[in-house]
Amino acid sequence: MSAPLFPDSPAVLAACRAAEARMVAATADVAVDTAVDFSERLLRSFLGLCENPRTRQGMLRMVRSSVGSARAGRAFYQVLNRTVVNPAARATGVHASALRFELVCGQLVGLAMMRYVLQVEPVASAPADEIVRQFAPAIRATLRGS
Repeated sequence: MSAPLFPDSPAVLAACRAAEARMVAATADVAVDTAVDFSERLLRSFLGLCENPRTRQGMLRMVRSSVGSARAGRAFYQVLNRTVVNPAARATGVHASALRFELVCGQLVGLAMMRYVLQVEPVASAPADEIVRQFAPAIRATLRGS
């Protein structure tokens, strides 16, 4: 059994820095609608953390723990904000209210529960690109308040 993955663990921090570097590099050349760019980058970053062999077990442990414990749930939201949402928002320049960002985090937790914990089909076996294509509009709608 691997060691638990905590928000400040080297694996999470390294994955966060790598994801942020990729997002910054990609946005240097591309000028697109920031909400579109943000939602797709956010989902790719989140799915990457959940599917990367170095971070997968820790992320899934946090998702499972968040269901039964308010404290674990808050810790998981901190991880999401620090390693996924905030870096993606900085890289793309998207701005939204704190409430909207929290609602987006809730959408990510729901996606993780369906895809990785409950393994609801066809969500569980869909390619990541298909999840991004289908789910990004919901993230955009939440950010825009529409």
